[in-house]
Amino acid sequence: MSTCKIHNIRFYNLEPRSVTCISYECKTKKLALARNDNSIEVWNVGNAPFVEYTIPGHAANSIESILWIGPRLFSTGLHGMIAEYDLTMLTIKSEAAVTGGAAWCMDVNRNKTSLAVGTEDGYINTFIVTSDALVYERIFDKQKGRILCIKWDNTGEMIYTGSTDTIRVWNAISGHAIHKMTTSRKEAKKETIIWCLEVTDDNVIISGDSRGCLSFWDPHMGTLIESHESHTADILAVTLSHDMNTVYCAGVDPVVRSFCKIIVKSSGRPQWVKGIERRLHAHDVRALVEADGKLYSAGVDGYLAQSSYPPKVLVKYPPLLQPPCAAVCRKSRCIFLRYPNYLELWRLGSSTKPPPESIRPGMLHQLEEEPIKLLQLKTKRDENIISCAINKDSKTIVYSTDSHLRVFNFDVVEGDRQLSRNGTDIPATRIQKMLFSPNGKLFVTINNDGRKNAVTLYNVEKKHLRHLGYFHTNRETIINVGLVCFSPDSKFLVCADRKGSIAVYNISEITSSDSPAAWLLPKYSCPPTAMAIQKDTLNLVIVYSDHKIVEYNILQRQYTKFSNNLQNKLPKQWLVRSFPITNIIFDPRNENIIIMHDDSNVYVIDKSNEFSEKNAKILKRENGDFADDSSNFALSSQSQQAFQVLKKYKHLVYLDWLNDEELVAVEVNPTSLTEKLPPTLKQKWFGM
Repeated sequence: MSTCKIHNIRFYNLEPRSVTCISYECKTKKLALARNDNSIEVWNVGNAPFVEYTIPGHAANSIESILWIGPRLFSTGLHGMIAEYDLTMLTIKSEAAVTGGAAWCMDVNRNKTSLAVGTEDGYINTFIVTSDALVYERIFDKQKGRILCIKWDNTGEMIYTGSTDTIRVWNAISGHAIHKMTTSRKEAKKETIIWCLEVTDDNVIISGDSRGCLSFWDPHMGTLIESHESHTADILAVTLSHDMNTVYCAGVDPVVRSFCKIIVKSSGRPQWVKGIERRLHAHDVRALVEADGKLYSAGVDGYLAQSSYPPKVLVKYPPLLQPPCAAVCRKSRCIFLRYPNYLELWRLGSSTKPPPESIRPGMLHQLEEEPIKLLQLKTKRDENIISCAINKDSKTIVYSTDSHLRVFNFDVVEGDRQLSRNGTDIPATRIQKMLFSPNGKLFVTINNDGRKNAVTLYNVEKKHLRHLGYFHTNRETIINVGLVCFSPDSKFLVCADRKGSIAVYNISEITSSDSPAAWLLPKYSCPPTAMAIQKDTLNLVIVYSDHKIVEYNILQRQYTKFSNNLQNKLPKQWLVRSFPITNIIFDPRNENIIIMHDDSNVYVIDKSNEFSEKNAKILKRENGDFADDSSNFALSSQSQQAFQVLKKYKHLVYLDWLNDEELVAVEVNPTSLTEKLPPTLKQKWFGM
């Protein structure tokens, strides 16, 4: 049995980032999610959901509504602009001004040809959606009060809006209001705010308001059909199922309630009756969307919840940064942590060395010295960090934001910490991927611009990064690089794009702009979520979003025998997991051991063992809950199962070797994500 020490890093404390709005695109199975720092995450939810890319936020921007129009993404907010995003460059592509001050809401008609926006001053703006821009069309009559929610009808001839005490029906051709439907009030002097709207296939308006009432309206007659006091506080989000027979609602009262459409036998008329209710969040729910039979919900707590019923399933994805967000500096025994707008460098502590005969799996070690924070490096104007990298000796630090790229030299001399600007002048900005080679001699940057996709290489010198050469990945049809990794010998660079294409580049002899020798792996239908190369064998291990695992030998340019035998032997329990694999490492003492992890589990694959039956459960090998910063656990055992669950975590974001005997695991404590949130709605339980 081989064991190793593990440093459990629990001081990675991310600030909670609430979700303001979400939008789903059914053809590409992409879910766009906007957070309160104005960043946008685009999740691929075709299989196990994962963040495919992140558009960094800006303090000057505002996102109150987000919307897919086919493969194009738009947003609007309190700055009074409609922004379309370049999903390759991950920045704003173009903007269109809105008449009427701040914009609160927008919607597109069924034909995806016209966009309507509601504003603070009570104006509706419509825009024609062309292939490359938005063309201003017209402005509607001014109404009293702000427009907080807006929806097109199914014909494209009517627009419905919600505001204070009022729901209006507008003629989209003339720009005049046809009906004004007034809501009642709970208190005479307290206004009723219409927070959200939905429209059924027969053009019935569904509204959620500040009274906690879910109401159904007839837009042709301008009358209330029925109303349900479903919540004890404001309803902030309403969505319909794909078949239009179920409506879900939630809000400040975070219980998600459903109402199902039935046909009354006596009258033959439809009626909405209360269905199931589920408490998926503890804080306000601000956004709901139903997609492919699953309900996605998000709000103040920042978690993205995926739920379904029946069967009763709930999976919650935490508000973490897109990997990679940590790195081990093996030479200096440091851990490098990325936050939205600053970086931290910590020197890890060292533990006591007990007698070899007393070491056993699960034992705790006392620390001789505590971890020390050596550096906190903040960006200018609190700009969001797009990418960052640190060398293995922690003496060169690089990060990129929207407007600048910074290179720093860092050292600790006789206890004195010294940080200085590196003399390298790298003119590029918005570097989306960057990394140092394992031997510390190369630095690589990758820019996605949709045409060139340039990979630039630099030689790492003592006080300088010297330009070595560059090449383009579009020759190998690698566009929009999503994952990148070095081989341990620093000779090969592997790039994977968002559509599942993977290329291997031999960069050992690159000296100019000539493209290095390269070849493509067989393309798979799903995008990869993690990949890594083993040191001695140069086996490239890739895990895809549907949990398929492949092992490819770079020197032989073919899949290994283990990989070919693996495809029909993956356990069903592995294939139905809800979280994607985010990181892969190898045991340096045993080339048969592959270690990988997702949000909550560390898995070990022992290639020398036989696979169990597909229906057999994956063996769990728990060593207890470790509360110290250093502990022991076993990487292998006498079990003959190839798959094992080695250890459970809460939110594990990083796992790597510090040396051949020590691992570093970085996790985010769920309490740190919720303790800074505002208080929840107080409700009586069990008659108390």
